Amino acid sequence: MFALPHAQSGPSWKLARRGRGCRTLLATFLAFCAGGSLDTSALAQHTPRTGLPKLTEKPERTRILPGHETDTALIKFTDGSGVKLRAGGLSGADPEAQAVSLLLEQLGVEVRRLFPQPDSTLDSWRSQAEARSGEPLHDLTLFYSLHLPAGLNLGRLCDQLNRFDVVRRAWPIGSVSDPVVAAPMATGEYSGQQGYRGPAPLGVDADFGNSYSGGLGTGITIADVETGWTDDHEDIAHKAQGSYIGLCCAPYPWDHGTAVLGALIGEHQELGVRGLVYDADILLSTHQGFAINVPAAITNAIAALTAGDFLVLEVQCQDAPLGPHPCEWDDAIFASVRLATASGIHVYSAAGNGGHDLDDPSYGGKFDRTARDSGAVIVGASQGAALTAASFSNYGTRVDLHGWGASVTTTGYGDLFNGGPLSTYTAQFSGTSSATPIVAGAAAQLAGIHTQVTGLTIGPKQLRELMVSTGTPTSSGPSIGPRPDVRSAVEALGFPVVNITGTLVPGGAYTAISSGQPGDGCVMVFGTAIRDVNPVAVPPYGYFMLAGNLTRKQAGALDASGNLSYSEAIPADPNLSGTTLGYCLTWQRFLSGQPGIGAFGNVAAIEIQ
Repeated sequence: MFALPHAQSGPSWKLARRGRGCRTLLATFLAFCAGGSLDTSALAQHTPRTGLPKLTEKPERTRILPGHETDTALIKFTDGSGVKLRAGGLSGADPEAQAVSLLLEQLGVEVRRLFPQPDSTLDSWRSQAEARSGEPLHDLTLFYSLHLPAGLNLGRLCDQLNRFDVVRRAWPIGSVSDPVVAAPMATGEYSGQQGYRGPAPLGVDADFGNSYSGGLGTGITIADVETGWTDDHEDIAHKAQGSYIGLCCAPYPWDHGTAVLGALIGEHQELGVRGLVYDADILLSTHQGFAINVPAAITNAIAALTAGDFLVLEVQCQDAPLGPHPCEWDDAIFASVRLATASGIHVYSAAGNGGHDLDDPSYGGKFDRTARDSGAVIVGASQGAALTAASFSNYGTRVDLHGWGASVTTTGYGDLFNGGPLSTYTAQFSGTSSATPIVAGAAAQLAGIHTQVTGLTIGPKQLRELMVSTGTPTSSGPSIGPRPDVRSAVEALGFPVVNITGTLVPGGAYTAISSGQPGDGCVMVFGTAIRDVNPVAVPPYGYFMLAGNLTRKQAGALDASGNLSYSEAIPADPNLSGTTLGYCLTWQRFLSGQPGIGAFGNVAAIEIQ
């Protein structure tokens, strides 16, 4: 236990303005601080909510670790207590709330709201998310930050606060960092070096995803929560420039966020890199490099997103005995992430680069999905293209999926090319930093495809389960989850897919096979070019991606095997070698009962060898 400030050095008691009721409360409060207990007969003025996701239990003694900030802490009051911050002090139906407020005032501790949105907004979000998900959520209005004066013992303050029943828990806040690791000239065209885009098993088959209606990210907004960006970099400015939300101001220029966005939305053009969902919209929500700002950066993103959008949590935290680790270890971050996913927002979070087993008992079961599940996808890292866990990647049963953790070509840093801050490229982006946008980009492709085919948004947990069940498993090492396979996921959903087979040489023949549900109507259209930027919207069937000279080649119903095919000879012209003869797109009318009226499928290139 620690002593209250001495009268000559600390703030004086202010009783006159508080009245007789406060003198009774003060006497009770002083007895409590002297080692006694509060009279609970007048307490329990609230009804605790039940069935909430598990949060950390109060410790017998608060441990202060090297990564903890010494002048800040977080506090959460019990759900249902109705504790509010008014005129700088805490109040609530429970008399303990006023006792806590007195304690903090006398110690010179400033109390601030942790989340910047008004209580009415947070309450509305929670109500809507609970109705959508059918699961109870923590009340974000009950989280506050504590800002300590110099010399006050942080651990003892938390221990003192944790003695109050109205306090769910008070705890220290750690530090944050970008989850990147060190990796061992006009601007060039670098998309050929983006192996993570390629077909499985080496890549996530992003090229297939981009060829599918909805797979460019069109209509999806991605909020990147991290430190900073070079938002006017030549390859990301088309979506990122000036797209800041929430806290001010993000560090600029900043390579890490620039590299993340290059993997996601690198502009598809003749130069630079090609992002996985380069037509998605981007929002930039900074935590300014401080752990205490991460919860606010998340809710600032939630305020700007809707169901079906994405939140990428590109940050690792260090406040557990084994760190760095995923930031949802912190209860306030967990509660805000859970609100996002319950609201239908997909959250993709870096697992962190500690090389730790998240099932280790020192984490207190916080990464035990059976005990608590934020609904987010936790992303681990492999050794680049190799299907082996990187030595630095955190791992365990809570790590859902993985992406390349080394040798990722994207924007920023300048080791591949450096033409100044706005024209830098790297071939060595690494860590769970590089893995997370790869996995999130593949997920955004699938979410967009699902919406275009069915007319419905796919839920965060449903998409997570789909990607895990259809991904490419690792070949060795600890558990970091499979690598996403966009084509495999689309096929597992039974969505329309067209493939090109045959003897693809001059003088040979090709066959286009459209697959789907037996009995559905199908039309095959061929074109001489492809619209992989700004495709034509044709509601409700999706985006028409063919261009040039168009020809209707085949129409009919899919047979009992769910197929319709068309074959044609390839001219015996040697000049056709190494060229694309054309592109095939199929439109299917759904007559077999699945959701939606019908949809365009993918565009398949007829590539001559």
